[in-house]
Amino acid sequence: MNRLGSARLHRRRRASPDDVIDHLAVGRSGRGHPVGDDVATRWRLVCLLALGAFVVLGIAAFAAGTLPGDLTVRRELLTEDRSPLHVLARAVNYGGRWQVLLPASLLLYGVSAAARRHWWLWVGVFIGSAGIEHAFKFLVGRPRPSGSSLGFPSGHTTAAAVFAVMVVYLMSRERLRPAARRAIQLAAIAMMLLVGWARVVLHAHWPTDVLGGLLLGTGCAAAAAWWDATRSPGGRA
Repeated sequence: MNRLGSARLHRRRRASPDDVIDHLAVGRSGRGHPVGDDVATRWRLVCLLALGAFVVLGIAAFAAGTLPGDLTVRRELLTEDRSPLHVLARAVNYGGRWQVLLPASLLLYGVSAAARRHWWLWVGVFIGSAGIEHAFKFLVGRPRPSGSSLGFPSGHTTAAAVFAVMVVYLMSRERLRPAARRAIQLAAIAMMLLVGWARVVLHAHWPTDVLGGLLLGTGCAAAAAWWDATRSPGGRA
């Protein structure tokens, strides 16, 4: 193998999670230049894959009720009610509620010109995803682990996923330092995952309820990102 081939292979092996986020959200080439329509294409792919997987999971939950792995994963995640992890779960659970998401969204509108450009789109994503979530709760009809209320998909996790994907996309449109942009994006993703974990720990949902919420929220927000990317000039706001 010549030196050029070795250098290319070395660069591929050093790809980090941050590079994956940049590649998805911004659609950069290897030299850091916007690729144009590739941004919309990638978000379209994320949208279709996430929503397709959500529908398949919903059909499985409707047909089988508790799915394989639900009991095992839930048992592994549960903790004692007064343990530090349980206290943490009660705190991060607010990351999927309006008391956190509303001010966080207003802050996002305040700092992001890309968010303000089509502000109504992102508001609509929250409303639309919540409507789909409630409709699927009745269509699937699967009760939660505790109580008889319906659980698939998790509403908290759906909302947290919508916000996280919004942040990933919108921050990629802003002229920020790479380290700052990636820190914000990773923090949003981490909060989304913590909310899903908390819903299981707090006996509110089965793990596949949480997975359904992650898929639904991701798919809805990716659909908005797909639409926005086709109508936004260039690779950045």
